[in-house]
Amino acid sequence: MINRIDISGQTRLGELVTFFPSISERLNELHIDYCCKGDRSIESALEEAGLSQNIVNEIQIAYNDFLNRPDREQPVSDLSDNQLIDLILEIHHETERALWKELDQLINKILLVHYSHGKDLLIKLHRNFSELKTELEEHFAKEEKELFPAMRKIEKTEEEVAAIRALIKVLEEEHEVAGRIIKLIIKETEDFKLPDYACPTMKVTYAKLHELVDDIFLHISKENSVLFKRYE
Repeated sequence: MINRIDISGQTRLGELVTFFPSISERLNELHIDYCCKGDRSIESALEEAGLSQNIVNEIQIAYNDFLNRPDREQPVSDLSDNQLIDLILEIHHETERALWKELDQLINKILLVHYSHGKDLLIKLHRNFSELKTELEEHFAKEEKELFPAMRKIEKTEEEVAAIRALIKVLEEEHEVAGRIIKLIIKETEDFKLPDYACPTMKVTYAKLHELVDDIFLHISKENSVLFKRYE
């Protein structure tokens, strides 16, 4: 089984993150969408973002360093459906649920405390976060109650496989919706830039919101670029 790739400018973003998960942090810094737009090549993504193609070389060097680490992560493409589903549930669903539970209270708190300082920003943040949370709650329910149990079945009829593919299409569209909301949050917070009036609670809120966003991007990439592709 292939557990490494040769990276070039033509490597697809989804494939890159599949084999080199820790590069997601750098891609997030560069505002390169590797989850909903994971089928783009590194080269085209850099061109679209107006970034230097020298970043391809930077990624190649970082990947070689990653390969030499004894504790490097196993590519998710090496995992079976069951193993990957378990990983998604444990690493992403549980983590994101815990984060949005905390953020639900924190965002409401800073809205009330700092209403007079920045009501326009905080009302937008409150509304967008609430919309994102609702999308994720419903999305997770579909995966946990419909998609994942269907995928776990050892023997599947043609009708069951067709039903899985149809549901995947719906879930991919929901990934796009979540991605748009996240990009709006990033834009309106100026990439999580703290305002002058930020208190310790607001600093914690922004840090946890940033953590949630980064985790969602990696989560979506694992599904779109690996798990879902197995049913194309």
